[in-house]
Amino acid sequence: MSEVSMSAGKKAKANYEKIAKKKPDPEGLAIGEEAQAALIQKDYSKAKALFEKARYICEASAIKATKTAKLVCNKNAGGEKLSASVKLNDFEQDDKDRDIILPQPGSEGHVFAKQKANLPPGAENYAINTSARMAEHLNVTGGKWQTRFPPEPNGYLHIGHAKAMHFDFGVAAKFQGNTYLRFDDTNPAAEKQEYIDSILSSVSWLGHRPFKVTYSSDYFGQLHEFAVKLIKIGKAYVCHQAKAEVAASRQLLKEFQLHCARNNLSRQETPLPSGAESPYRHRSVEDNLRLFEEMSKGVWEEGSCSLRLKGDLRSDITSMWDLAAYRIKFQEHPHSTDAYCIYPTYDYTHCLVDSIENVTHSLCTLEFETRQAPNGPYYWVLHALDMYKPITWEFSRCNITYNVLSKRKLNTLVSQGHVSGWDDPRLLTLEGLRRRGYTPAAINRFCFEMGITRNDNIQHLEKLERCIREELDDHTDRRFAVLNPLPITIRNHPGGSLPVDCPSHPKFPERGTRVLNFTSTVFIEREDFREVDDVSFYGLAPGKTVRLLFGYNITCVGLQKDAAGAIVSLEATYDRNSLGSKPPKGTLHWAGSDFGHGEVRVYDKLFSVEVPGKKVATEIAADEVAEQLEDGGVDWLTQLNPCSLVVHKNALLEPIILEIAGSPLTSRFQLQRLGYFTVDKDSSVQKPVLNRIVTLKESKELVALRK
Repeated sequence: MSEVSMSAGKKAKANYEKIAKKKPDPEGLAIGEEAQAALIQKDYSKAKALFEKARYICEASAIKATKTAKLVCNKNAGGEKLSASVKLNDFEQDDKDRDIILPQPGSEGHVFAKQKANLPPGAENYAINTSARMAEHLNVTGGKWQTRFPPEPNGYLHIGHAKAMHFDFGVAAKFQGNTYLRFDDTNPAAEKQEYIDSILSSVSWLGHRPFKVTYSSDYFGQLHEFAVKLIKIGKAYVCHQAKAEVAASRQLLKEFQLHCARNNLSRQETPLPSGAESPYRHRSVEDNLRLFEEMSKGVWEEGSCSLRLKGDLRSDITSMWDLAAYRIKFQEHPHSTDAYCIYPTYDYTHCLVDSIENVTHSLCTLEFETRQAPNGPYYWVLHALDMYKPITWEFSRCNITYNVLSKRKLNTLVSQGHVSGWDDPRLLTLEGLRRRGYTPAAINRFCFEMGITRNDNIQHLEKLERCIREELDDHTDRRFAVLNPLPITIRNHPGGSLPVDCPSHPKFPERGTRVLNFTSTVFIEREDFREVDDVSFYGLAPGKTVRLLFGYNITCVGLQKDAAGAIVSLEATYDRNSLGSKPPKGTLHWAGSDFGHGEVRVYDKLFSVEVPGKKVATEIAADEVAEQLEDGGVDWLTQLNPCSLVVHKNALLEPIILEIAGSPLTSRFQLQRLGYFTVDKDSSVQKPVLNRIVTLKESKELVALRK
C-alpha cells in the first residue's frame, strides 16, 4: 500500500468532522479522538483509517443534532410543489455553512475577484479588476448580483445539476439578482437539440426562472475577434503538434517541475528542457494570423492544427501550459448550424462569456479550482484582453451512493443498453427522477439539506428517499394492488359483492372513503402465504386466520396444487361478523375480482455497492479500503444490481387506479404495504403501467414477512 500523505489524513479528518457535527455518535466521536492523536503523532495512515471508520459510524448512527426548518412551498408552472425557498428558524451553529459569504458586487472583494495567500514566486495575480472595467460593469448591472447556470448540452441533467441550480439561482434570488441559463455549447460532436430541450424542461420543472437563456455560440463572432487580438499581442499561436506530441511535451514539463522542487531551484530562472515547448510557439504574428484564417475557412484538416494560448510553461498550474483555444471540427452545430468549422474550447470560452454577460459570481465545482486560480488561465485570458473579471467560487460535487453521476458513465449505461434511456427511472437524471415519480419539492429539499461545502462528500441515497417519502406520506391517498396474485375462493361467500369502506388516508378521515368489493374470489400476494406457518410469520397459512385490510377476517381451509407441486389457489371461509372488529395477528392487502390487470415496475438501487468502481470491504484488507478511489481496478459495470428492476406484468389494480392510467406522471399514491407509486409515461387506459417511487418505511410486520 502506498504511503498516506498528511493532506490525505487532514482531508479524512475534514470529512469526518462534517458528518460528526450533524450525527455526533459517541462511539464515532471516541474513535475520532484516537484518529486526532494519530494525526498529531504524524501516523497519517492510522489517522486516515480511524477518521474513515469514525465517519462511517457517525453516518450510520440514528443520533442527529437538533435542527428545525420551515419549508415555504412554491409551485412550478405545472402546479407541482417546489419547496424552493426555505425559512430557517433555529439551526445550530454547525449548519451555518449553508450561508456562503460571497463578496458584494462592487466591493473590494469584487475588485480583487480572486485572492490566494501564497502565490508562488514570480506568479502574478491576474484577477484584479481595473477601476475602468469595474465602473463599466457596474454601469451595466446597476450593482445587481448576476450568476449563471452553464450546462453543456451533451446529456440530460442529473441530481448534481439540481444542486448547482439550487446554489446558482438561490444566491441571485437571495439578493434580488439575475441568473442566466447559458448553454456551454462548444463541442458540436457531443451536443444535440434533444439535450437542449431536456435541459430547458428540467430547469423549469424545478421551478427556476432564468433571467435570460443564452448560448456560448451566440458569442462565437466575438470570441473569434478576441482570438485574433490574442494572436496580435503575441498571446496565441497556431500549433501543428499531434496529441501524442503535446502529451510528451507536457510530461517533460511535469518532470521539470519535479526537478526544480527536489533541487530547490527557481522555476523562473531554470531553463526549460528541450522539447518542452511547441516548435511552433515562436512563429510570427503574421504567420499565425494567416494560419488561423485558413483554419476558419476549412483549409486545414480536422486534427491537423489548433490555436493554443501562449501561457506560462513554468507555472505550477498545468492548465497554464498552452491550452488549446480553437480546434477544427467539420460538424454541424445544433444551435449555430454550419456557420463555423472551428470551435472554441470550454477553457477559452467560459471566462470570456462570463465577462461578456457581466456575471458577478461564477460558481463552479471544485474540478475548476486551479483553472480559476488568480494565476490560472481563467483570469489570464481576461487580463490579456483587458476585460472585466467576475468573482469565482468553487464547491464540492454531488455524489450519491449506489449511483454514478458522471455524464461519461451515464452515457455508457444508456448507449450500451444497461438502462432504457436517459429517463430510465433507475438513473438520478432529473428526467429519470421525474419519471420515477419524484417531485420538485423533494429534490429542492434534498439540495437544501445537503447544503454547499468545499469538502468532498458522498450523500446516502436514503437521504434523497427520505425527502420524497416524507412528502408523500401525508399528501398521497391509499390504494390497493396485488403484484403477484394468489386466488382464494371464499367457500361461505353469499354471492355478489359485499361492500367494504376503505379510507382514502387513515390519518385524514376528512378525505373520505371509497368502496371496495369483497367478492367470492379474492387475491393476496403469493409471498403472504406459507404452507408451513411459524410464529414470526404474519401472513396466511393452513388453519390460520388473518384480516383483509379494512375488510373481513378469513381462515384458510384448503389449497390446490398443480402437477409440479406448486400452489395454484387457496380456499377460505370468512367471518361475517368480523368487519370492524379487533384484527388478528396478520393484516393483508387484497384484491377483488373487479380489479383490473396492469404492469407494475418495482425499482431498486441501480448498483449493488455503495460506490461503483470501488472495491468492497470483502475484497480487500480493511486498511486498504480508505485508499481505494473510484475506478480503483474494479469494472463498475460488473457491479450493476441485477434486481434493480422487477416487472410484474399481471398485477391486479384497484379500479380507481385504472381511471387515471391514461394520465402519466400526474398522480402519486401509496399502494398499501407495497410503497409509493406513480403512473408511467408508457401507461394507457388499455395497458396501465405503474412505477414504484420509493419503498415504505419498514415495519416489523414487513420484515417478518420477508424472513
